[in-house]
Amino acid sequence: MNPTLLGNLGVSLALTFSLLGLAMALLAYFQGDGRFLKGAKALVLPAFLSALAAFLALEWALLTHDFSVAYVARNHTLKDPLWVTLVTPWAALEGSILLWGLLQTLYTLLASRKPLDPWRGSVVLAVLFGIQVFFFGVMATIASPFQTLPNPPTDGNGPNPLLQNHWMMAVHPVLMYLGFVGLSVPFAYAVAAMVVRRYQTWVGETRWWTLIAWGFLTAGKVAGMWWSYEVLGWGGYWAWDPVENASFIPWLLATAFLHTALVQETRGAFKAWNFAFVTLAFAATVLGTFLTRSGVIQSVHAFAEGPVGPAFLGFFLLVTGLGLGLLSRVSREVRDTVVFRPLSREGALLLGAFFFAGWALVVVLGTFYPLLVEAFSGAKVSVGAPFFNQVSAPIGVGILLLMGVGPILPWRRPRAEVFRNLYLLLGVLLVGTLLGLLRGYTVGASLALGLFLYNTAAILLLVREGVLARLRAGLSPWGFLENRRRIGSLVVHFAVALMGLGIAFSQAYRLESEKTLYRGQAWEAGGVRMEFLG
Repeated sequence: MNPTLLGNLGVSLALTFSLLGLAMALLAYFQGDGRFLKGAKALVLPAFLSALAAFLALEWALLTHDFSVAYVARNHTLKDPLWVTLVTPWAALEGSILLWGLLQTLYTLLASRKPLDPWRGSVVLAVLFGIQVFFFGVMATIASPFQTLPNPPTDGNGPNPLLQNHWMMAVHPVLMYLGFVGLSVPFAYAVAAMVVRRYQTWVGETRWWTLIAWGFLTAGKVAGMWWSYEVLGWGGYWAWDPVENASFIPWLLATAFLHTALVQETRGAFKAWNFAFVTLAFAATVLGTFLTRSGVIQSVHAFAEGPVGPAFLGFFLLVTGLGLGLLSRVSREVRDTVVFRPLSREGALLLGAFFFAGWALVVVLGTFYPLLVEAFSGAKVSVGAPFFNQVSAPIGVGILLLMGVGPILPWRRPRAEVFRNLYLLLGVLLVGTLLGLLRGYTVGASLALGLFLYNTAAILLLVREGVLARLRAGLSPWGFLENRRRIGSLVVHFAVALMGLGIAFSQAYRLESEKTLYRGQAWEAGGVRMEFLG
């Protein structure tokens, strides 16, 4: 089997099927003919199988050490262990784009199985096919994974050394791509809702899609922090590196969308915010790829540069323009008519979403500011961890405060017993912070301890209220556990509060020092003795 021939054929067929699917979906919408929609759906599986064949061809080229393939020669060596060889397809630019394209066809395949009315279904498929056209078009033109060499070497260069010494290389990138690509489905539903002017139901229909994508992004970020802690960061799990920031931005915006979507499902409000957040969340994934692969930044994560920067920048502008342009067209129709009080659950959810979106804006500005200064003045400036930490700390405190009080507040207006619970939580916060100060902790660590206890108390109050409500209704108290949405939110809130506690203490009490060692020299720091043997 010739992997180059099979790979190029797979990419070409995937592009062809995607173009035909896009045309069929558009005809289904403009002609109102269900036969075109059936034709578009019939092309989803062939596109996926073609992409899968191309991906397997690249794997086969790596496993057979086919150094006539430029990607194999640049990123593989005969000495690579089997597991490194198997994960090398996403070790560099062209293979990463191929993985993205494969996952995009998989999500399109899954999304096409969900029943939708013909009007919205045709638009959803048109958007997803359009995204596929972009990625396979990039592979077919400027970033082919199957480019050949006229004079193949007998051995290759191997992947970046940082990618060879930790098993997380097999997990972290795939999780991130599953999250990035997963956000395309809510985006497609949002575009369809604005095109056909049906604004209410799409948030409920995409909740699981968003949760799945958000879950993969969360797992990917945690895996990346673990990897950085053990390999890249020399004991640091987060450095506010530009590429770390680029993948953090869509997570923040997706989190904002999850919270405002709940209000639209419950009270029919925040439609415009939901369209904006889901558009910006998916657009941010494309922006992150532009940052990673364009070579415009210096980053320990930017392992590969290539000619794809302008293409991804253009695609980012297209995605953003499509979503926000449609939102501008329907803005009067999605304007909120529901009146809500600030001291209510919907008020807390909106404020929390603003915190997440504001945090994303700060990260965008801090990441791009050096690029803009250099572009316009030629001067090189740096925006690093001190700036991001200083700005992020109050935002994080605000989010942790809202996490505790938000679920306690009822929809619309609070009742008298709610204020008693709020006073109780405030007391827990103050006592926890004072305990930390009395134990000699720093102010930041003490506040983090208070916020952790405050959120834990809020969770216990919610569990208590849920159990008592079931008992009053003559139902089993264990039925409270059947409310998956409530239990899931409580678990996530507890995990975030615990993470906030860990971040605060690690920042307050970390020991960081540098020393140059020569062969045979030893050095002790933090009770650990290190000797440089060569």
